[in-house]
Formats: sequence, C-alpha cells, structure tokens
Amino acid sequence: MKLIIVTGASQGLGEALVRRLLDQPDTRIAAISRQENAQLLAEAANRQATLEWIAYDLLHTAGLEQLIGWAFRDVKPQELEAAYLINNAGIVQPIAPADRCDAEEIARGVQLNLIAPMVLTAAFLRHTADCNGDKAVLNVSSGAARNPYEGWSSYCSAKAGLDMFTRAVGLEQANRTNPVRILSVAPGVVDTGMQQAIRSTDPSNFAQHARFVALKEQGGLQSPDTAAGKLLKALFDRTHATGSLLDVRTLGD
Repeated sequence: MKLIIVTGASQGLGEALVRRLLDQPDTRIAAISRQENAQLLAEAANRQATLEWIAYDLLHTAGLEQLIGWAFRDVKPQELEAAYLINNAGIVQPIAPADRCDAEEIARGVQLNLIAPMVLTAAFLRHTADCNGDKAVLNVSSGAARNPYEGWSSYCSAKAGLDMFTRAVGLEQANRTNPVRILSVAPGVVDTGMQQAIRSTDPSNFAQHARFVALKEQGGLQSPDTAAGKLLKALFDRTHATGSLLDVRTLGD
C-alpha cells in the first residue's frame, strides 16, 4: 500500500492533486484542510478509492505531530510500498508593503507557508524512518521564493525559507541508507483562489497588480489540474536528487 498526505486539500491546487491521486492503485490518501470537500469524498467512494479527511487548521502548531500520526494510524511503515507528503497549503496574504502589514498578518503567513510545512516534514521523517519503500516530501514553492515582489515581503520570505529548508533537509538525507527525497517545486501561475485574491488587492498595495489581472484576461493561467499533473510527475520521478529546487516551467511534459 502507498500512503499520500496532502495539505490544503479542499480547493484549488490541493483539490486537483487529490482528484488525480484517486487514480493511484492501492493507495490511502490522507487529506488535510480546514473543511472537507464533499464532492471529492463522493468521487472517491464512486471510484472505490481510499480517501480519508481530517479537518484541521495548520495555524495550530501543537497538533501537527498528531496530524501525521493520524495519517499513519494502523499502518506499519516497514510494510509500505511508498509514503509521500505534499505540503501544498499556503496563503499569499498579507499583500501590502511591509510597513502596512500588522504582526498578526505576518505571523499567519509565515506559519502557513513555512512553519507548518517544516513541522509536518519533521514528523513525516520520524514516522517513515523504518519505511523501506519510496518516500518523498514535495513542498509547493513559488517563483516568489527566488524573485522579490513589492507587496509580497512575507510571502517571498516564507517561500524562500521553505526552499532553504528543502535544501538543508536534502543534505541531511543524502547520505542515509534509505533517504527521503525532498523537493521544492514552483508550480507556475495557477488559476486558483490565490490568484483571485491577488486581483482583488488594492493596486496601491501591489505594484504588479495589473500584470496579474492581464494574465487572467489573456488566458495566461494554468488550470489547477494541469499544474497538479506536473507536480505529481516531479514527485514520482526518482531521478530528482533530494534537496532539489524545481520549477514546472523548466521540466519536460
């Protein structure tokens, strides 16, 4: 059996990832988000796929270890064919120059985009220590991790931190007998609620507002399904070295 854990699973890119994973044979999908997606659960039942959901707010750091334990319940790691964690949940807010962002907004963004993935990954590494199958973590990154944007100081910083965390854990895992592959993958610009939030922002708070409006109007956004397919291809490709930073726009179809 394979175990695949997906955060931010109820909508957008997370929903598309889970929907594609329903086709994976002999797989248990553990979906994590604040709210369940009833349609996905119904689709899983119709396709006889194993999809289990836990409603959880990743702002609550103290329960994150227990979340991973929940996903691995009744599972013997040494008998797993594969185990994967996809850290997809995240937010772009606050969108404003740093001096217009308050402490709570900044802390929330860093918690969801950086701290939660770090803590979940650490717990996943502990739970898969005895797993002899393929095991990997995919951190959903962003081009903003590698290029600064005015008005996205918190988002850029958190995603850059996620990339560095990926590289550091990759170094730690590289010499293990059975390492966890950890990848940080930028999915490109995807037509999700995050993009809608960007377009709804006061242009005075985001210098590139017009560019993102134009991307939507001119058909320059990927569908969540297309982006999900590219991310999963990267996840299952064992040729990517642990600690790699990737961008789907530079990967082959």
